[in-house]
Amino acid sequence: MTKDYYRGRTVLITGGSSGIGFAIANALVEMEARVILLARDYEKLKIAKTSILESYPEADVSVFSADVTDEDSLGQFYDKHLDDHTVPDILINCAGVARPGYIEELPSEVFRWTMDIDYHGTVNTVKLLLPGMIERGSGHIINVSSIAGVIGLFGYTAYCGAKFAVKGFSDALRSEMKFKGIRVSVLYPPDTDTPQLEWENQYKPAETRAISGAAKPISPDWVARYTLKAAARGKYAIIPGFEAKIMYFAGTSLGNLIYPIMDLLVRSASKKKV
Repeated sequence: MTKDYYRGRTVLITGGSSGIGFAIANALVEMEARVILLARDYEKLKIAKTSILESYPEADVSVFSADVTDEDSLGQFYDKHLDDHTVPDILINCAGVARPGYIEELPSEVFRWTMDIDYHGTVNTVKLLLPGMIERGSGHIINVSSIAGVIGLFGYTAYCGAKFAVKGFSDALRSEMKFKGIRVSVLYPPDTDTPQLEWENQYKPAETRAISGAAKPISPDWVARYTLKAAARGKYAIIPGFEAKIMYFAGTSLGNLIYPIMDLLVRSASKKKV
């Protein structure tokens, strides 16, 4: 059923040159979908395409350099490579960044940078493709939030703010698109073994590292396949892994109970701080 949903469809993935986006691209070409990868760094995109073709020589993969935070850049991509008749069937917004740290030490630029890419980048690509999807009467938009988009995590004020915004945007978008033939899904991954996580680990406050403990990040390939299967089944909230499900439930269903739980974790982590 999952393969049937994606076979022959065109899927645009932002942030597709690495991480979860790249893993999703590999899973999609295996399912015989046509894949368009969009990211800023063209050299990384070419490397990603070469890697995919080494594993799947017959894959239909295109790569384009554009900045999701720049509407003009996206407009140029659209005018040059897309029109109303080739609007992708599916949009997957994976472009995202995270820079943890104590709020008093984080420059204001980090908050703007994170919001621009994680939130405004998502809104910009949706706004770009939505008119064509509405005219066609079909489409599927998958936005990537995070478990940090439902629970405020110590050390992640910038990232949580942006990912909470993605959740709110997606909730409202789902409501507006439900009766226009356009599906919306939102992905809430926990820590995933990606280059982005490796980069941000160097900035994590001691309390954040202690709370994370020895938990092993999950595989991006597993996240990709879980996401595609859930989206094909029409799932709106996609939550990979048991631990992520518990955290999502705690953040969305337990109301004010989540705050003393988080306080307890932070207090315990602070005692372990070195």
